[in-house]
Amino acid sequence: MLSDFERKLRRIILNDQNFGRTINLNDLEQRTGHDRQEIEQIIKKLKQVPTREGGLG
Repeated sequence: MLSDFERKLRRIILNDQNFGRTINLNDLEQRTGHDRQEIEQIIKKLKQVPTREGGLG
């Protein structure tokens, strides 16, 4: 099960992909209020979680 922040980050990434925007860590830092290290860890985790379970896998 994903945390609220993980779901938020996933939604931002998917929306950016749908609108053809490039995903930038600095932009994600500003939009979420979380630091770069935490965002990188969450993205790695989301890539390992299968899509059917809410990840980016």
